Amino acid sequence: MIKRLLFILLVISSVGLASSHEDIENLTEYAEKLSLVKNYDGAGVLYNRIALHHSNASDWDNASKYYALAALNFTMAGDHESAGASYRLAGDCCTGQKECDNALEYYELARENYIKNDPDYDDSWIDAKIRECREKSLMSGLVIFGIFIGMLKFSSKAAFGMGFSRLNTREILAVASIYLVVPLLMCALISVADDALYEAINALFGMGFAFGVFQLTLAISLLALGFYTVKKWNQSKKDVSRRTFLLMALPCPVSLATIFLTCAFLVIAGMGALKAGLLVGGIFFSTIIVITTVLRRTRFSKKPSNLGSMMIFFGLLYLLSILLVPAYLPVSEMEISIKGFPVSDMIPGFLFILAMTSIGFVRGRIGIANRSE
Repeated sequence: MIKRLLFILLVISSVGLASSHEDIENLTEYAEKLSLVKNYDGAGVLYNRIALHHSNASDWDNASKYYALAALNFTMAGDHESAGASYRLAGDCCTGQKECDNALEYYELARENYIKNDPDYDDSWIDAKIRECREKSLMSGLVIFGIFIGMLKFSSKAAFGMGFSRLNTREILAVASIYLVVPLLMCALISVADDALYEAINALFGMGFAFGVFQLTLAISLLALGFYTVKKWNQSKKDVSRRTFLLMALPCPVSLATIFLTCAFLVIAGMGALKAGLLVGGIFFSTIIVITTVLRRTRFSKKPSNLGSMMIFFGLLYLLSILLVPAYLPVSEMEISIKGFPVSDMIPGFLFILAMTSIGFVRGRIGIANRSE
């Protein structure tokens, strides 16, 4: 027993030295050799240290893999307490990836080993862990959904800006291509960012107030230039839309941040950088082209005053989003409980908003038709 403890202490000290030199491959080979010669305690300790290295690097796949190997070796050595702890850590890594089913398997193995070591072991933490994993998975899905809605908002702004301006097809394709290329460039940076990616995401979330100021500035600018475009056309028939549409069409700091966060979340979720860039850029590009084409083929008048009206509409929309959406508040510091919140209570509100929007659209079309007659 004393020899085993001395060996483990020797392994731990050597691992600390080796991992400081990032010689993880050699450590892995050494752990495999220890397992082959049935020194399961030593192999388990090494695998735990290797898993910790990957965990610190946020490499959850390898971390859970090596924690599981450590647990398997501890089980073979009869050290069920250490095996349970390693399986629990493997489950935590899966929870970090929102892989709740895999996490549950590891937690069940942890429970089995803990109970073998202590028949009266309290395993109530497993249900709490799984519930936490599923809540995080749901919230991550909502975050990604919200970001895609933001993408749709910004792409629609660009599409309406070009749809109501007098641009030719080549100019429209040129602007839409910007939204295709930017996500690809961002994903290329993300692919080589490593740990700096998480620092960048934290920095962006820490700039919530700044993005609120950016969006407020954009909203006021859209309102001001929208009224200016309408006034110039109605009073003197002067077309300034080829200059003012740029505020609608080109990416702003908030839209660039939305593109970056979307790409980052997709890459973190396991999607390849190239695929993520093509997906995000493709959504922007296709949305802009489709909406612009539909606007060009409808009976909407392409007068500059209509562009000004759309700029006013998006300016008001941005102002409304700042007032109603707490995107720039320190939400992470607030205690929010969603337990028992009935989703059905949200349906009447959505129906009311949809009805008011439809009524306003129909009345606007009737007014345009009456004026044209």
